[in-house]
Amino acid sequence: MRGLWWKCSGVVLLAYALFFGLYIPLKPAISGVDADGKMRVRSGDSVIRLHIQGYNTFFQSVKPEVILKKDSICFVSGSVHGKGQNLDADFVLKLGPDAPDHLLLNLITWDSLHGFMEFDNALALERSEGDTLGSTLIKENPLKNYKQVAFQGLTFPYRSILEETIRNLLFHVPQWFSMIILLLVAAIYSALYLRSGNLEHDAAASGFTSMAVLAGVLGTLTGSAWARATWDAWWTSDPKLNGVAVGLAMYIAYLILRASLDDRHNRARLAAVYNLFVFPVFIALIVVMPRLSAVSLHPGSGDTVNFRQYDMDNTLRMFFYPAVAGWTLLYVWMASLSIRLNKINLKKALNF
Repeated sequence: MRGLWWKCSGVVLLAYALFFGLYIPLKPAISGVDADGKMRVRSGDSVIRLHIQGYNTFFQSVKPEVILKKDSICFVSGSVHGKGQNLDADFVLKLGPDAPDHLLLNLITWDSLHGFMEFDNALALERSEGDTLGSTLIKENPLKNYKQVAFQGLTFPYRSILEETIRNLLFHVPQWFSMIILLLVAAIYSALYLRSGNLEHDAAASGFTSMAVLAGVLGTLTGSAWARATWDAWWTSDPKLNGVAVGLAMYIAYLILRASLDDRHNRARLAAVYNLFVFPVFIALIVVMPRLSAVSLHPGSGDTVNFRQYDMDNTLRMFFYPAVAGWTLLYVWMASLSIRLNKINLKKALNF
């Protein structure tokens, strides 16, 4: 019963993080804007209707203010129609003689329920030949005095491209946290074996490394599924991904090395030396080298920002850190079972 508390804690933390991580909705947002399927229009007298796609929005119960904006230039919608989660907003877009010939406009909405929502680069506007006299643009932002409204309820951040796949943060990232922790513990046990020659230390190193490889495989699979959803490819030639593939292959080679040797002390000695050599190389491959690369798609590598700077918020942190702790404790539990089995097999071999 002494070791039961941390096992139960791991199960509770993991259940808490994964249940609420899948249950809590994303924050309302604008997910798309088009004018009858087009994102480029020409200025003129005719009314242009923009179709605004909302995500987890409730436009049927509010009447939003909608503008198109570029720096100090604004166009105000003359008519807004809510359709469930979506909006139709009518604009007359006349540039007049003093405005630029081309504008890339952001769309901004405000209402008392959702507050401000913005969609960058929503519409490209070009001056038509007949647009030389009148103008519908204004220099004063009509929304500047509106206050931000906090949407009621617990929500996760909405991020374009990621959308619902942001929940994979609770599955994919903790696998790598757990793997690094397990590999560090395995390296410590390998060093202890080289110092003491105690085969039980080798059994512990083997158990922790085996579970680390399992975490790495699951991390690779969940990452590949995430890449397919966001990058439209199961795998890309990215420094982070290539480093993971090489590092994981090195630890699979560790397992093959152990399985190919019969002499217990010789196997333990070679495996310990290999483990101590591979661990810093693995950290360099998946942490150091991707950060030094010039270009990368993976967050926190190359020229990309860290995931915490752009995609994390306080609500997501409430479940991310428990997920890391829960996954790690689960793997430690599994490693303890593997170590116990290794020790039983060792005792049988010694008593034979």
